[in-house]
Amino acid sequence: MLVLFAGATLLDNSTDLIYKNLFLSREFPHHISVFISGAERIGSSWCALNLTYALNNAKKRVLLVDGNGNFSNISSYLMLQNTSYLEDYIHGKKTLNQLVTAYKNQNFHILTAKPGNNYLANLPLGRVQILAEDLLILSEAYQHTIIDLGTELTDKNLSLCQIADNILIMCSENTADLVSTFELIRFINKTGINANYNLIINKVNSFEDGYKVYEKLNKAAERYSLVCPSLIGIVRFDARIRDTIRNKELLLSRYPTSEAALDICNIAKKLDQEIKNG
Repeated sequence: MLVLFAGATLLDNSTDLIYKNLFLSREFPHHISVFISGAERIGSSWCALNLTYALNNAKKRVLLVDGNGNFSNISSYLMLQNTSYLEDYIHGKKTLNQLVTAYKNQNFHILTAKPGNNYLANLPLGRVQILAEDLLILSEAYQHTIIDLGTELTDKNLSLCQIADNILIMCSENTADLVSTFELIRFINKTGINANYNLIINKVNSFEDGYKVYEKLNKAAERYSLVCPSLIGIVRFDARIRDTIRNKELLLSRYPTSEAALDICNIAKKLDQEIKNG
């Protein structure tokens, strides 16, 4: 049975979760972070993209993996003129290595899917395991691997959470988003995935407003004896974001000193330090 809430789909906790049955090696850290959210239009793809770019600006070799089946995915954000997508890997035409695209000839590499094509939904679970294993191998060539999973939280793409060292949950101050995020927190408390869990509060007017959002989630978690993810950062609302999305540019490239750009850079520093500390 599936449990639905605010646009996101989660497995019922009574089901035998598939990622508990995947035998993936976790002997060593792989510096993999996964973005998920409980509701749509919170900005997980935008944040994953700009966070990866910030890590690259800090001289890190980074890989961004598009696991978001919505139209607002990495390819559409950047207007990438790819002739090869992850679908070519799925159909056995190319390896992941052959599909990696360098963004503006930097050590910022991208694996992208076709816009609007939720490729994970059509993959058999066995193929998801193979994809996860291949991503583990590929991630060894990078200091950071970021996987954007968006809001389609099914057994298949949640399986990719199993290979993550860090799971980053996006939330905003919208009441419906808060409810959805709390349900997501309740869910991950029962999954048993061994990872660091962090919250990013997005689209708030001030740090104070962001802390208020976090306090609401933390108090609700305490009320139900749940562990609330740590707050890794707050991204303030910035009118320049809309301009960069419209012009298919990155905020950190077009407006590097804007408030939201500085917030993303601070999150990148904390994430990098967290991974260094193991």
